[in-house]
Amino acid sequence: MAQIAASVSIAGTPAPDVMPSVLEMEVDEDHDMASVLRLRLAMYKPENALWTFLDDDRVQLWAQIAVSATIADESQDLFSGYITEIKPHFDIDDNSSYVEIQAMDTTCLMALEEKIKDWPNMSDSDIANQILSTYGLTATVDDSGVVHDDTIATIIQRETDFHFLKKLARRNGFEFVVRGTNAYFRKPVLSSTPLPVLAVQFGGSTNVASVDIEVNAMRPARVEMHQIDTIGKQAQDADIESSDQTQLGQNSVLTLTAPNGAQSRVIVRHAVATGLTEMQNLCQAVYDRAEWLIEAKGHVDSVAYGGFLRTQSLVPMKGVGQICSGMYYLTNVRHVFTVNGYLQHFTGRRNAMAPNDSDFSAGFSLF
Repeated sequence: MAQIAASVSIAGTPAPDVMPSVLEMEVDEDHDMASVLRLRLAMYKPENALWTFLDDDRVQLWAQIAVSATIADESQDLFSGYITEIKPHFDIDDNSSYVEIQAMDTTCLMALEEKIKDWPNMSDSDIANQILSTYGLTATVDDSGVVHDDTIATIIQRETDFHFLKKLARRNGFEFVVRGTNAYFRKPVLSSTPLPVLAVQFGGSTNVASVDIEVNAMRPARVEMHQIDTIGKQAQDADIESSDQTQLGQNSVLTLTAPNGAQSRVIVRHAVATGLTEMQNLCQAVYDRAEWLIEAKGHVDSVAYGGFLRTQSLVPMKGVGQICSGMYYLTNVRHVFTVNGYLQHFTGRRNAMAPNDSDFSAGFSLF
């Protein structure tokens, strides 16, 4: 049976007294949002003394805090960020008072100051590199391709760096996320080494406590955009009918046939592009986001699973039928520590139904 341990450090110094007082600790990490830590600690007030943790010099707003965990022989850093909220609860019952500490990753620093700034003659990826470097982050940035010529149009920022980067990422079909001292502004990586298998109702190898799966046929198989070139006064049309993302299964949304020959289509409105290339990039981003037709939400007991689930990772799931079994891309993981154990709640998605032949390479049956 895998052994579980967790530790907390504050301001770069280990805090071994924290875990024995944990009522609940939750780390929520997402492929497209800030990571958040919620730490609820039992507190008490000895006679003629101060409240534990609440009056602790270490527990201060904007103090750095980090969480790591170990399962068997594997250790991982689950969270690194800054304390942004302190919420004490006082109760007449001495055993029912607690303090809740909330923290966010480095993106909280990016969300403090709203700015008005122009970014002439730069691509979205150039802008991302420049902004991320000011926060001391090691950035992995995909090339967005289009340079915005200021003789045609200039990119204007009218929001915080965080919300600005989120907007740039979305229109390129990228994810923007920070993990520790690393930042990622890129398309989903769908070719990494998969995590250990999630097994549902699979006899002795079962490690998933529960899972709910949704398969949605209402996904667009075509994305269009139409506008008039303000300089050449010519009509411009962009049309995307396929994805360049790795297909995590045999049958994509393109294999679905609606009754009466109807075809799902989305027309991009309320958006302006500087040219045909940018129109195509925007349509591709909409298509790539929309093609995820299967979503699974469940949880595992970490002892039974024996490892860590992490966002932006691939994980195969078996035992959930021919349509739903196969490789999933994890978009959200909540690590929940309580006095009763360590659960990992996950959300994953697929852009195709049924497993690929390569999903059997690990030597297991998916059914």
